[in-house]
Amino acid sequence: MPYEFAENEFELEAASSGSLRGGPPRKVTGVGVLDPPVPPKRPPGPIPRESPSLFVRAVAGLVLAGLVIGTLLLLFARR
Repeated sequence: MPYEFAENEFELEAASSGSLRGGPPRKVTGVGVLDPPVPPKRPPGPIPRESPSLFVRAVAGLVLAGLVIGTLLLLFARR
């Protein structure tokens, strides 16, 4: 059976959901999210950065190496 096109086909109409007050739904806009009305304040100077000492770096490296070796031993250990 071929499809017949009818002029008065049922089409869904867009319907807005009303609020409790009975008015139209509010339009939510993100004003000020991506483009703030006032530019952010800059710090007065460069942010001071304290580098860790050689001892702290060595301990961190040893802990990281221990984690890697432990993981490899757990993965490839034969039981």
